[in-house]
This record gives sequence, structure tokens and C-alpha cells, in this order.
Amino acid sequence: MRKLISLTMMGVLAMGLGVGISGCSDESKTESKVTQSTPGGKTTETTTSSVKQSGENPPPPAKTP
Repeated sequence: MRKLISLTMMGVLAMGLGVGISGCSDESKTESKVTQSTPGGKTTETTTSSVKQSGENPPPPAKTP
């Protein structure tokens, strides 16, 4: 019985770690990289957009058909 409880708790802990590591975060990032080749050399422009998500501004409710 103790082994069953121990195994169950280890499974719950492993699932919790999996959800935590997989990306359940409060911040979303998008990065885009543009490289242009010119006769004088290469120009690289990197743009990073970061959006913090919270429950304070929920999306509008879906329209019913």
C-alpha cells in the first residue's frame, strides 16, 4: 500500500514539473530577425516583442451564432 501511495505521489510530482517546465508562464515573447545583404556588408535587425498576460484584461466573450 505504501508503494502505491509513493508511486502515485511521484507521478503527481512529475506531472507538476512537466507542466511547469513546458511553458505555463505569464509572459509571451516573439522574436523576428531580418538580414539584408548590401554591397557594403550585411545588416541584421532583431525585433523582440514581449507581452505580459494577466487575468485583469480578459478577452471579450465569443459571439453566439
